[in-house]
Amino acid sequence: MARTTTVSRRTRSLGVAAGGVVLVLLLALGTLWFVQRGAVLPNTSVAGIDVSGMSPEEVRDRLSDTIETRETDPVSFAFEGEEHVLVPREAGFTIDSDATVDAAMGRGRSGLPGDIVTRLRAFRQPADLDLVEVTDRDVITGWVDELADRLDRPEIRGGVTVDTGQVEVLTSPSQGEVVVDRATTVQLAVSAVRAPGPDAFDLPAATTTQPITDEEIATTAEQVERALAEPLLLQADDATLELAPADLAALVQIEERGEVPGEIELQLVVTPERVDEVIGELGAARFDISPTPASYSASRTPPTTFDAQLDATFRPVSASVALEPGETGRAFDAELAAPQLTELLREGIREAQLRLSEVESDFPTELAEELRPTHLLGTFTTYYQAGQVRNENIQLLADVIDGALVLPGEQFSINGISGERSCEKGYEPAGTIVRGELVDTCGGGTSQFGTTTFNAAFFAGVQLDQWRAHSWYISRSPIGREATLSYPVLDVKFTNNTDGAILVKTAHTSTSVTVSLYGVPRATAVSASHSDPTQPRSFQTEVRNTSELRRGQERVIQPGTDGFTVTVDRTVELTGGGTDNRTITTTYVPQTRIIERGTATRAAPPPPPQQDDEDDEDEDDEDDED
Repeated sequence: MARTTTVSRRTRSLGVAAGGVVLVLLLALGTLWFVQRGAVLPNTSVAGIDVSGMSPEEVRDRLSDTIETRETDPVSFAFEGEEHVLVPREAGFTIDSDATVDAAMGRGRSGLPGDIVTRLRAFRQPADLDLVEVTDRDVITGWVDELADRLDRPEIRGGVTVDTGQVEVLTSPSQGEVVVDRATTVQLAVSAVRAPGPDAFDLPAATTTQPITDEEIATTAEQVERALAEPLLLQADDATLELAPADLAALVQIEERGEVPGEIELQLVVTPERVDEVIGELGAARFDISPTPASYSASRTPPTTFDAQLDATFRPVSASVALEPGETGRAFDAELAAPQLTELLREGIREAQLRLSEVESDFPTELAEELRPTHLLGTFTTYYQAGQVRNENIQLLADVIDGALVLPGEQFSINGISGERSCEKGYEPAGTIVRGELVDTCGGGTSQFGTTTFNAAFFAGVQLDQWRAHSWYISRSPIGREATLSYPVLDVKFTNNTDGAILVKTAHTSTSVTVSLYGVPRATAVSASHSDPTQPRSFQTEVRNTSELRRGQERVIQPGTDGFTVTVDRTVELTGGGTDNRTITTTYVPQTRIIERGTATRAAPPPPPQQDDEDDEDEDDEDDED
């Protein structure tokens, strides 16, 4: 019993002691809570600033400068020599002062039993709290987008141009491309505003080099302005052309040389195409001088006469043919003028001798000497009655053909040289065969010149290309060796198949016409051999009534001739040996005899005199043309 009592007493004593300890602790904690009421715990700092024991107002005051600094610390982005500054407060970054104070005051006040440990540790364990930051990323992104919108730009080539209307030199700046890296810039800005202190960055942007430097643009503009400042005088012998500034402005172009950005050069140029467009016609009118071809001259009267109607032989006759040298011409040449104008305008030269191209004639003197005629190859004369209108047409055509030059390989054509023989050109109406009957048309009678030319070519031994005999035979022409003319179908053509030039000369008198061919002989002799006429055909008679005659009276309008066929053999004895033979067959149709009989009952004027066959029956055979 005694032992039990002792234990109980000891237990009660321990309980009383423990209770006392607890009571002391509670009193101590109570005292601590009382002492720390309304104040930050010891060893507490915010952003490195000690706020221990401070009231909320004191904490707010204590942090105000730091908060101001953090909200205004600039974040700058440098680009092309300029600083673009972001102020955090203006870009959606702020410090929540109340929340920060609440966080400081909340240390050790989150609830029991943890608060006991926190408050006890606060005496020996410091705690540094962060400022409570508010970051609006959308606002920062908007700031970056606005900045990028101002700085982003496409590449602009830039350069120098000329306003041709105002004669003004214009420049446009060159710039490289800029593309701001918006995502990277936003990330840098967000990180920077959250970190204490100011920050500076190079703006993240993709850029290209300015294609043409400002110096290059300025230098070129000055050069062009000098080029257009005054007129430019171009000369060539006694010819001049003054180009006014407006003309020069239309000529000038600015071209780029090089491809590396920053190293591209601008050059003033004048192109051949622009020269042609702006001053091509004017330059040609001022400076062009046509070349003068070499020419031959010989007497229109040949050294011998030849007019054989039947079998005959002609041999070339030595003859003197004078040579008149040709002269070189000149021409305005855009290909030559363009580089010269470029050089003059670049150097600011205001007067110069224009470079022109030499123009050789189609028949230079050297070639003319090489092909110079040495002989009369062939000549022929036909005759007519003096005083007829048709003679004027023959003589006019002879004058047109006189002096024609036929080079080796070329073809001679009467129609090709004379063109249409119209009244507007001075040809008179005269007898022409139209559908088997003689009527008057402009240029009638010129077929006799065709016959004369054909015979000259025949006996010259050249290549006979085109001719056609009259429908019926006319006695003044060599039988089977004659030709008619009618523009544009019936023609006399031959090709010069000799080694030299052929000069065609003509002559005429009141009763004859002559055609002569001078050249280098391909033959020693040319002969004509005629057959007797064969296949004779009698002419028919056509009777027409006319009131111009009294009954019983008659008059012959067309006498009528028989038709037949004849052949002519041409033998050309070649200079190198051998012969060139050709047989020409001609078939003449009968000429209808036309008689008019009177039907009038009263007296009529006397009939006109009957025309002679040889005066009116040979002209342009348009019946054959049809």
